[in-house]
Amino acid sequence: SPRCPKCLGDAVEPQAVSGRATVYSYTINRQAWVPGLEVPFVIAMVELDEQPGLRLMTNIVDCPTEEVEIGMPVEVAFVERGEAFIPVFHRVAA
Repeated sequence: SPRCPKCLGDAVEPQAVSGRATVYSYTINRQAWVPGLEVPFVIAMVELDEQPGLRLMTNIVDCPTEEVEIGMPVEVAFVERGEAFIPVFHRVAA
């Protein structure tokens, strides 16, 4: 069952968030692991603005790989993959 990682309590529930985050860490994948996979692309850990320490593994999209940097503000978008919607992040417009 869901638990708070700090106090281990079970009084947890989902809450809406802004969709804004900061790039915590990233790597650039240059290997086409399957046919048709466009490379290079960015795999990143982003930290949500609402909760320091809450990180999500995702892709950074619509941003040249050489412009991605740690600390960069990003915002969520959703990409449809079959019956699911996958969260990806793009750079926040300056």
